[in-house]
Amino acid sequence: MTDPSKIFIFNSALPESLEMSDFLKGMGPSQDNIRGQNIGNGYVAYGFLKALFGRPVKLDHISNALEATLSDQLAEEINGKYSHLVWTMKDDIREDFSGLPIERITHFLEKIMIPVVPVSLCANSFNGYDPGLAKRLSPNQKRFFSLLSEKSKLIGVRGYYSAEILNSLNIKNVKVIGCPSYFENGAIRALHKKPWNADKVVTTATFFNSGLPQTSHLLQDELYFINLLYLEKALPSTSNITAQPFNLNEIPTSFQLLAKAMAGRLEFFSDYRQWTEFFKNNDHCLTIGTRLHSGILSINSGVPAIVTNPDSRARETCEYLRIPYDPTIHSRSNIREVFENLDLSEMNNAYPALHKEFLDFLHAVGLMPCTASYDMPCFEFPNLKKSTGSSVAAELHEAYTELVENLDRELVVRREHGGETSRRLVNKFQLLRRRYPGLTRKEYLDYLSRFSGEAK
Repeated sequence: MTDPSKIFIFNSALPESLEMSDFLKGMGPSQDNIRGQNIGNGYVAYGFLKALFGRPVKLDHISNALEATLSDQLAEEINGKYSHLVWTMKDDIREDFSGLPIERITHFLEKIMIPVVPVSLCANSFNGYDPGLAKRLSPNQKRFFSLLSEKSKLIGVRGYYSAEILNSLNIKNVKVIGCPSYFENGAIRALHKKPWNADKVVTTATFFNSGLPQTSHLLQDELYFINLLYLEKALPSTSNITAQPFNLNEIPTSFQLLAKAMAGRLEFFSDYRQWTEFFKNNDHCLTIGTRLHSGILSINSGVPAIVTNPDSRARETCEYLRIPYDPTIHSRSNIREVFENLDLSEMNNAYPALHKEFLDFLHAVGLMPCTASYDMPCFEFPNLKKSTGSSVAAELHEAYTELVENLDRELVVRREHGGETSRRLVNKFQLLRRRYPGLTRKEYLDYLSRFSGEAK
């Protein structure tokens, strides 16, 4: 049986610290304009620990390898004290990560002499299963993945597309296992549908639907709202309303998130146990949206989920694990009809064999699942509470006004210098502005009531 004290978790993304900068840094990369500070990243390590030891036992770990001090002393300590370095990975095979300081991690990996166990690695492209992705990776990225292969008996990847990309780099010691978080509950898991209730649907990320005005909406990396609502720190609204503030492509997301925030319907969880309780205790019937790990956590908590993200990361993971997946669902789709047609039998029937494949991988790399002693402490995460004071409402209204003003200026630039796509976006925004001006407090609240129920 595996001794938990002999396992070191590398790049866990587990959000231990309550101090704001450390808390956010632990969630993922932020360099080179990469938005990777995502609470879902830590669910990989959390689910892996539960799958391996039955509980999220507290192991020595580094939460964010890109932010950590990777010293010679740390490498010596890992080599001398531990039997395995488990590397919880993400969609690290992607060309837009070429600017990240990956060479310092490669340099550190060269010093690791114990077996490395990469799990949850996947490729991500945004134009389907792109076989040319491998050729466009930087030399530093290719060197890193080659070294990772040398240090590992097997590399656990989420799907067959990732395996194909690594194979094209002449990396053959690859096994498709999905994401360890999917196996959090162990060998037995069956999911059943609950009665339909439009107000008990949970939406995620950039997915909103006109037929679901009263739903809760989950935050994972929308830092402006996380900071304001849960860390009580207002960031400049010009910098972080959404991933790309005042980009016309994100107008609907910006407005919808502000509307949900004012209506008190944005939710964020820094403690995975509290996140699970949210699903279990509120009689939710469905989670739908672009967030993969919100969907997986929902399924593990007994609530069916549909993932709508069109990127290859979500697609290959859902295809392999049989998670309901449909990127064609949109803001005007009839979600009740989608729910009524949802068949969970394929997912339930496939689970035992998929779980066995995951166990076979663990056995092959020298990790034997066991129930950890209850004397061992578990990870403790900050349980952040949502702020609902008048100052928060005032800040949100100010952010909305500022959003409109900045978009006005961008519209002029797009109209003069943009192409056909920009002109269509301008026309779409102007139509929205005519319908829902939102330039005064009264008009703004009227806008909110139309889109999200009565504003609070």
